[in-house]
Amino acid sequence: MLSRIKFSHKILATASVVLIAAFSLFMTYNDYLQRTAITRDLTVRLKELGTSASSNIANWVSGRITLLEGEAQAVQRDLAPQAFTAVLEQKAYTSSFDLTYLGQADGTFTVRPSISMPAGYDPRTRPWYQGAQTKAGSILTEPYVDAASGGLIMSLATPVMHEGQLAGVLGGDLSLQTMVGIVNSLDLGGIGHAILVNSEGKVLVSPRKEEVMKSLAELFPAGAPALDGALKRVELDGKPQLMVFKPVTGLPSVNWYLGLMVDEEKAYAPLKEFRTSAVLAMVIGVVLIMLLLGVLIRVLMRPLTTMSQAMQDIAQGEGDLTRRLAINSQDEFGVLAAAFNRFVERIHSSISEVSASTRQLNEVSRQVLAASNSSLHNSD
Repeated sequence: MLSRIKFSHKILATASVVLIAAFSLFMTYNDYLQRTAITRDLTVRLKELGTSASSNIANWVSGRITLLEGEAQAVQRDLAPQAFTAVLEQKAYTSSFDLTYLGQADGTFTVRPSISMPAGYDPRTRPWYQGAQTKAGSILTEPYVDAASGGLIMSLATPVMHEGQLAGVLGGDLSLQTMVGIVNSLDLGGIGHAILVNSEGKVLVSPRKEEVMKSLAELFPAGAPALDGALKRVELDGKPQLMVFKPVTGLPSVNWYLGLMVDEEKAYAPLKEFRTSAVLAMVIGVVLIMLLLGVLIRVLMRPLTTMSQAMQDIAQGEGDLTRRLAINSQDEFGVLAAAFNRFVERIHSSISEVSASTRQLNEVSRQVLAASNSSLHNSD
């Protein structure tokens, strides 16, 4: 099969393979560089956004803790019901917390704004009371179901002391909407979203309501990501995501992490566009180079074509042995043309000698024949 292909076509085919291989290697290497750069920039951007949002969450919670501790100091100055109720009703506290309340050591519960509590409600059994009592300091609870509203809230609580003894625990309920707003405000370019999780991997805040209070194992059944700062590839609803976690530091009694994820396909969309452009450029480049190389080979192969035609003429018995190839260069084709000219010259000389010998032989034969005829005539 290959023996029937013209030499020039073999050169073009070989050059095409080499060019395609070279372009492919370049594209692969450049693809690696582009992907590495996008991954690096994406990791830096996600970590910066995570750090900023984590700081906003911590600052917001810290401000509420400071406010609650100031309220506790005001309450413990006078534990008379009329006095601490007046403190609970102050605008600074009612506007900062959904509810502010005091659970006393005897089980008495006072809340502002005033709401109806379930029968037999004992504040001393609630996690906010027990947490502040155990720590002997301010705490932040994990989100839990509010006994009054039935909704998810989180509470800040701080102990109220009287003469060195625990007189009660002052608490304030915080809606998750503020943190939802902080988390949702993260600008991920429309290609992802953020979630807030605790140290056990339970989702506390997410713009997607169906994710709230689920574990990471439930969200990512193919493999839950670790709560560290490394960029990881996970699958959410069957779609690959790139995810990184940043710890929310400075919070009392809880360890929370902000997770930021982006759609992998959308994140690497510029890389896909580059690949398409590169393939198109490769095809156009190979075609143009092949056309140019084809013209160049035709010009360079012209002496060989002329020589081939001359040899075909000689082989078919129609050749002009006085014809000589023009020698216009000192390259391989020039050397080949000179050798061809010498070869033709030698054949020409040989044929000329044979022709001369043939003529001489014919002349001798003619003379012998004439002499024979003369002898026969004289004999008669």
